[in-house]
Amino acid sequence: MKKFLPLLLVCASLAANAQTSEYAQLVPSPYLPKDVNFSLGAAAYSAARYTGSDERRLAAYPLLDAQWRNGAFASTISGFGYNFSKDPNLQYGLRMTVEAARDESRSDRLHGLGDVGAAIEPGAFLNYIVNQNYSLTSSVRYGSGVDHNGLQLSLGGRATTSLNTQHRLSASFGANWANAAFAQSYFGVNAAQSAASGYTQYTPSAGLTDVKVGATWNWSIDSNWSLTTGASVKYLTGDASRSPFVFQKTPVTIFSAASYRF
Repeated sequence: MKKFLPLLLVCASLAANAQTSEYAQLVPSPYLPKDVNFSLGAAAYSAARYTGSDERRLAAYPLLDAQWRNGAFASTISGFGYNFSKDPNLQYGLRMTVEAARDESRSDRLHGLGDVGAAIEPGAFLNYIVNQNYSLTSSVRYGSGVDHNGLQLSLGGRATTSLNTQHRLSASFGANWANAAFAQSYFGVNAAQSAASGYTQYTPSAGLTDVKVGATWNWSIDSNWSLTTGASVKYLTGDASRSPFVFQKTPVTIFSAASYRF
């Protein structure tokens, strides 16, 4: 595993501006064209300044994706891990992902709440590929939040359809559950934060934090180049939606990414 450590560090660095996906997005090992498959690219997105913000920010970051036929992978989007399954319809394994930082300086609305640092989260994933058009996804991740004891569980699915040999449309849905430690770090206000920020003290409980739907369009320009554009909307729910610094319960993210496959 030592030879993969540099790739883990690179992926963690690249994900500093954009959080790793809730789900491992992998090509089934039997369908990989080579023993080692690499792609490089760049992405840009427009999103809320923080979860629950009614202000927006623009950002861009490089993309790296490496997937081995033996099951190993290292990716800005999917994290760093290993798929133990050789069944093309089933993917399961362990991975390390990144929960992006939430800096107090990102918005005046966060003044007095302090920073929540970026965290590397160990976890596991399980995907079931019903057929070439439908799949179910899930993951569990631990280690986020102020004290690095936040736990998240995500369940979702994806449907895709080909318009022709070059263009493909996808629709996705998902739901996220988090423990009390995660909820307190990202939506809570303790006594010290209340005094510094002016927000009422707030202690959220564990529970469903959000549900999300999204759509993407993928254009395979040729055998090497591809362009992906999409949007997603998240609906904050439960105690997360009642946080005193949540001003937008339905944040929208728009993104576009170009990549070159070697």
